[in-house]
Amino acid sequence: MKMARKYKVLQIGGNDLSSHFLTKEEVVFQFLTTRALEDKATYNEYLNDKTYDLIFVQTAYSQPLMKALQNVTTPYNTYIDQQFWGSKFKSEPLVRERMIRPFHYKTSEECIHKLLALSFSGQYGDKIAPHTCIVNSRFKGDAYYDGSHAIVLTGDFGKDFKPILSWQNYLVYDREKVIQIWPEYTVTGRVEVSFTLRLLDFGTAGKFSREFVLKGEELKHPLEIPVADEDAYILITAKAKGSGTLRVGAIHKRWSRMEMGQCILGGERYVDENREEFFHYFDPGDLKPPLNVYFSGYRTAEGFEGFYMMRKFKTPFLLIADPRVEGGAFYLGSKSFESNIIKVIQDKLKFLGFKDDDLILSGLSMGSFGALYYGAQLKPAAIVVGKPLVNIGTIAECMRLKRPEEFGTAIDVLMKNEKAMDADAIQRLNRRFWNVLEQSNIKETTVAVSYMEDDDYDIEAFNMLLPLLSRQHVRVMSRSIPGRHNDDSATITNWFVNFYNMILESRFGRVTHERKE
Repeated sequence: MKMARKYKVLQIGGNDLSSHFLTKEEVVFQFLTTRALEDKATYNEYLNDKTYDLIFVQTAYSQPLMKALQNVTTPYNTYIDQQFWGSKFKSEPLVRERMIRPFHYKTSEECIHKLLALSFSGQYGDKIAPHTCIVNSRFKGDAYYDGSHAIVLTGDFGKDFKPILSWQNYLVYDREKVIQIWPEYTVTGRVEVSFTLRLLDFGTAGKFSREFVLKGEELKHPLEIPVADEDAYILITAKAKGSGTLRVGAIHKRWSRMEMGQCILGGERYVDENREEFFHYFDPGDLKPPLNVYFSGYRTAEGFEGFYMMRKFKTPFLLIADPRVEGGAFYLGSKSFESNIIKVIQDKLKFLGFKDDDLILSGLSMGSFGALYYGAQLKPAAIVVGKPLVNIGTIAECMRLKRPEEFGTAIDVLMKNEKAMDADAIQRLNRRFWNVLEQSNIKETTVAVSYMEDDDYDIEAFNMLLPLLSRQHVRVMSRSIPGRHNDDSATITNWFVNFYNMILESRFGRVTHERKE
């Protein structure tokens, strides 16, 4: 059986907190006094090129401390106790480079609870879809399922909050973690909605341990369910009042890092006016060009993809993830949703002091759509994609004959964007991509594509891309692999990395380890 990875915590200075972590078997806790920083034997054992997941500093700024942190910090893993945070830390280049931040708390008990709640490996998130909802039989208005991504109710819900929806499926509260909950919904007219979450501990006979009611202002921010000792089922119901239309999408659940990050330390979240989200994570790397942006592929578990692959390039990188519908909605959304993806990329270029084209956009499968769609608008040095998917309408259409019952996400994306499934809707969704590409001018951009010769999702993607890119005098690098979309992901990924290394060397003079050999 594969052992779970240990989560390594280092505390420097203050009172030794290791006794609080004795029950957490997955945590390895190390405490060092400030005096130990100057002891050579201790330094070599605990600080010389060691890696830690979380570093908590409870001592004042000093040169020995900064020397130690230089060795062991990685972006976002280091927090300075709020009482020691000040101008000396703020002005230190390492603090900016490694995203070192203050650690806030109100009481010493809260400080310990937060550290305990942060100390776990990995990331996890899932959701319950609205097609598992049951509508209250007393509701006299109209109700229908919009694909598997939304349930729509229109009518008079009454003057007071009345039960309207209950979910047959449940979410799970995972013990010893803060759990984030985010319901997707929109209202039109004068409808108000409230959600009730009841926690039923595993092994109890119908006894609810906790209850949370979310309404009004409370719904503007995700619910963070505090830490508890027992796993529990999360049962959900909704009430509504007023008249108009209530549209309810997925209810998302994630392991929370609280204010330290979305899904992982340093992760961030954007949400638009329709309560639709994307996640992004920025690693400043060695602060030298280019900025490598990676759009996650189809992913039913919510969180970030490609972290270790992108980190290996040792450049600054940005991960972007789409947690909507079943495994992602191809990075298409409202005007504010799409403009904020562009803004996040531009903001990171600005932070690094890079030129607009000190940039590579990349992605595999669903992520290829994001890389090409936003690449056409940003004019990067290069776009690197594998298994390109660009005709989303066609992908949905292929479900009828080519891939029955497989990749229903495409139908949800079609319905979500075009509100129909006919031939015109399919063409409109396809055109959304081609209109952007046709209006772009990316002749200075290198486009590298590895694709499947018999792709059963989007067979024409490369054949349609090539003439359009050629007309714009774009340099195209390509590699074809025999097989259908999911037949040889390993070879596609290898070529994706090879193309990346070639471009990093030819455009930016970066000779990577892989290319040296």
